[in-house]
Amino acid sequence: MKISREFKVGAVAVAALAGLYWGIAFLKGSDLLKSKRIVYAVYEQVDELTKARPVNINGFKVGQVDNISFMPDGSGHLLVSLNITNDIEIPENTIARIYSSDLIGSKAVELVMGDSPVMLEMGDTLASKIQRSLSDEVNEQVKPIKEKAEKLLGSIDTVLTLVSGFLNEQTKQSFTKTFISIQQSFETLEQTVGTLDRALGNSEDDLVMSISNLAKITSALEGNKDKLNNIFTNLETISDSLSDIEFKRVIGNLNHTLENTNSIMAKVDSSDGSASQLINDPELYQNLVKATEQLNLILLDLKYNPKRYVNISVFGGSKKYDEEEILKKEAEAKKKREENNLKP
Repeated sequence: MKISREFKVGAVAVAALAGLYWGIAFLKGSDLLKSKRIVYAVYEQVDELTKARPVNINGFKVGQVDNISFMPDGSGHLLVSLNITNDIEIPENTIARIYSSDLIGSKAVELVMGDSPVMLEMGDTLASKIQRSLSDEVNEQVKPIKEKAEKLLGSIDTVLTLVSGFLNEQTKQSFTKTFISIQQSFETLEQTVGTLDRALGNSEDDLVMSISNLAKITSALEGNKDKLNNIFTNLETISDSLSDIEFKRVIGNLNHTLENTNSIMAKVDSSDGSASQLINDPELYQNLVKATEQLNLILLDLKYNPKRYVNISVFGGSKKYDEEEILKKEAEAKKKREENNLKP
């Protein structure tokens, strides 16, 4: 059977198109000659993960990303289809983690194997996880430093504002006056130290002599140590002798004497006895006062009228004074005595 030229051309064209399709699919990472085992993973975001990116287990490629689409429930989550081309058994609690496969941030999916005895089947959904990128890690580490730097800059700005407000012209003048006063104080202190140094230089001989005298006194005390010990011993003996005195007996005698005195005073104060009547009877006191006054008048009458009591006349008679005149003359005499006492 003879094959026509047109059939040959058509067959070559179909084979070329099939080869082209297979080549394009192969370049995209899809091998049409291998069977597909599709499993799924759901992510909130995929961090620029694209189709045909590899699916690895411990760095070994076991498949590729087959498709990425939104979940039909309208939640905005992304459904990633993973084509597992390797025949490896995968536990159902395996985690599909999106990670950065190189420094430029290209994304891939890594299957973190679980330990479940139940193996994954086609169409199952894996647990998902997203590994932070290098930039995210750097930002996470730099974030506390950034916050501290911002706080530090804010503090520095506040301090500079306060300093700029504090260091006005008046404050600058005050600081200048303060430093001038401090300088003058140091100059005065230097002068005082110089004066003190000169005074100590002039008194050096006196200080040496004082120290020498103090040494002599110390030496004298050391030489008379035995005598001082004897003096202290005698004082101790006197103290012991004083402690041996029967103070208790002396205090007892004194208490007995005070008791006797209190008994006597009680008897005097009581209504019995002549002493008590003499002290406590007011009528007796008034009588004694009157008797004393009468005795004074008799003595004054004897002084001024002696002839009433002694009738001897040698040079003739003398004037007689009554009681009123005697009291008057006594008052004049008392006044003269007081005047004579007041004279210097």
